[in-house]
Amino acid sequence: MSAPARPVYASMDEVRAAIDALDAELMPLMAARAHCIAEAARIKNDPEIALVPWRVEQVAENARELAAAHGLDPDLADRLWRAMMTEFIAHERRLMERARG
Repeated sequence: MSAPARPVYASMDEVRAAIDALDAELMPLMAARAHCIAEAARIKNDPEIALVPWRVEQVAENARELAAAHGLDPDLADRLWRAMMTEFIAHERRLMERARG
């Protein structure tokens, strides 16, 4: 799979508008991912097992492969996904702790 053609912008205003439009597309996906995390918390129901190391590695490797297929630096994708996973794992743990009271 080759990376899609990317636009060339004439100004920073255009770049900023493009970023804002992309953020508007990304946020519903992040919300859907957060819902999956909430479901994982409900199913696991144990804060001690929020972190599953083998799964973190599996997701990071998948992110690297997807990044390469879309013309994104796999190392950048790896760092971004690991940061995102760290935050979602912490969120999952908080949800489980709240559910326990």
